[in-house]
Amino acid sequence: MCGGGWVTGRFYRDFICVNQRAGAHAGTRDARALFDELADLGRPLVCAGGIGSERDFVQALGIGYAGVQMGTRFIATPECRASAAYKQAILAAHARDIVLSRRITGVPVAVIRTPYIERIGTEAGALAAWMLRGAMTKRWLRTLYALRSIWQLRRASLDEGGERDYWQGGQSVEGFHEIEPVASIVRRFAHTLSK
Repeated sequence: MCGGGWVTGRFYRDFICVNQRAGAHAGTRDARALFDELADLGRPLVCAGGIGSERDFVQALGIGYAGVQMGTRFIATPECRASAAYKQAILAAHARDIVLSRRITGVPVAVIRTPYIERIGTEAGALAAWMLRGAMTKRWLRTLYALRSIWQLRRASLDEGGERDYWQGGQSVEGFHEIEPVASIVRRFAHTLSK
């Protein structure tokens, strides 16, 4: 997958705070609540999730985060090897189009709602749900899911058709609407700090 980050300083022991707006394995709390919960640990906190525009970036820093980690935004760049169909799906999506699916890894994964996702659903099947409740069976199933999802994700990200695949993405899709080079994105974000 394509991804990247922006940190306002150099840190060796920072915490990546994955919030509920993140793509892939999303968190359960919003960015503010997560920061408030972890701020007293004395470590730099990096906001991961929901950063698609300069406004989102400035808001995260305003909360108190030391930096941000972006993934979904960097899918819509020429440098990313994802298929044109995936990139267009990212650009066309709105925050409401991002859904959590437990069918992929057994834990919630943020994906774009597509006809394929609508058809297969987002919940684990009855057997998988039963296996996820047991200590030993959960380990076996999660290992199987992990191996399968690595192959599926790679195939899905490069597939131009997308008829039988899932595309990961976070709610930051709301903050951008064009494919542009990584350098342009980083320059624009950096420029907001100098204002």
